[in-house]
Amino acid sequence: MLAAAAVCALSVGIGWCSEAAARPARPCALASAHEGSQAPEGACHLLRPGQTLYAISKAYQVPLEVLVEANSLADPSRIQAGRLLFIPGASRVLEIPATFAAQLIWPVSGAITSSFGPQATREHHEGIDIDGVPGQVVRAAAAGRVVWAGSERGYGNLVIIDHGDGLSTLYAHASRLLVGPDETVESGEPVAEVGNTGNARGAHLHFEVHRNGQPVNPLPILGSRPVQASSQP
Repeated sequence: MLAAAAVCALSVGIGWCSEAAARPARPCALASAHEGSQAPEGACHLLRPGQTLYAISKAYQVPLEVLVEANSLADPSRIQAGRLLFIPGASRVLEIPATFAAQLIWPVSGAITSSFGPQATREHHEGIDIDGVPGQVVRAAAAGRVVWAGSERGYGNLVIIDHGDGLSTLYAHASRLLVGPDETVESGEPVAEVGNTGNARGAHLHFEVHRNGQPVNPLPILGSRPVQASSQP
């Protein structure tokens, strides 16, 4: 079982262990109340289902921390569709495609050695185990923000990434972590190296996908499965 802090990290998107609901986006309210030069300089983007704060930040080329501060976001992973977000400096509203249903990339290449679901030796396996070699690079399955990077009993060295919209991924048993908490990562960016820390039998990656705080089978949302492990990045 994960410690309380790591459970909080995995439950992003449904409000566990987080602050109260984010405050209203005051700049957008001010923009509609003022006229001409009195209005804040920027645009108000209506957050639609499937859009993420990371995608908005990249599309408008506005740093994530600037968006968080400008909109007084207590928890940027909990934003609900239908909210107006103020984009400082934007001259117009952009069309941004939904990313929630996008496939995840495989974090490592290798054969599955343990599948998701009930196991003979345990009640339920909450992820999949992917064979690997020590030092093999583990990559982020999608863009997001690192919400946990450290060591946990059983999991060993692990990284948890929040991808927004209640989706998060976990990478366990690493020999070395390559990212730290609150870092923003791109899809495919190295986040750890394969190892056998924690309760691991041999070098492999334990990979979990959580949606709204609940573990789900990663296979339906992973792309084509690579089968050859490699020690090269």
